[in-house]
Amino acid sequence: MASNGFLSMSNSSSGFSVESMASQSLATDVAAANAWSFDWHLTKNPWEGLTSSFFMILATELGDETFIIAAVMSMRHPKFVVLSGALGALYFMTVLSAFLGVVLPNLISQERVTQCATILYTFFGLRLMYVGARGEEDKDEEFEEVENTLKDSASKGQKSYVRRMFSQFCTPVFLEALMLTFLAEWGDRSQIATISLAAHQNPLAVILGAIVGHSICTGLAVFGGEFLGKRIPQRYVAFGGGCLFILFAILNFLGVLQ
Repeated sequence: MASNGFLSMSNSSSGFSVESMASQSLATDVAAANAWSFDWHLTKNPWEGLTSSFFMILATELGDETFIIAAVMSMRHPKFVVLSGALGALYFMTVLSAFLGVVLPNLISQERVTQCATILYTFFGLRLMYVGARGEEDKDEEFEEVENTLKDSASKGQKSYVRRMFSQFCTPVFLEALMLTFLAEWGDRSQIATISLAAHQNPLAVILGAIVGHSICTGLAVFGGEFLGKRIPQRYVAFGGGCLFILFAILNFLGVLQ
């Protein structure tokens, strides 16, 4: 009793209580937890993220290098094997890009992310519009270049350790389609655009829209790639894609996509 009285007297005389210590400690713990918790943007409108990523993939992937790789490989190998390998790489890259888009705003300020996204959208838009205005590229030469690249990679990697190890679980054609598509997609404008969209949109919706877009583009490449790749008016596709990126830049600058 005496000790309790002593503690209560000392606490009251100093103006400091056990309850205040506990509340301050709890507030500190909550603040620390909020500082390290990630905002996954899951409460944002999923329809905007889905449609934006879907049309972005269509605008950037039709006639792109990954499109031509899938088209050329499907002419010499089983189509479904090539399709599964290419889509496996594109799906993995999409999830990785969306994850990076979620992480970046939690490491740097949202305002800085918005500024970077607007600059990237503007750059890609102007570049695609320039490509479209410059005129059509020689698709025959581009197909031949990809064919030569595939032949060189096949001859150099025929006896590589990675190829021998993974060939025990997957066919060489599947691995070739997966690795070549992954390398072609790494650092591509569609990957960077996916990162930018996931930074301020619902990432699950961005992933879903991008997956649907990749499935359509790669399916067209595998089952009709040679015909479409040489006959799609690339200047119109590029110019339309550039306008779409410029629209993204304007909406992002105005805060509509936030």
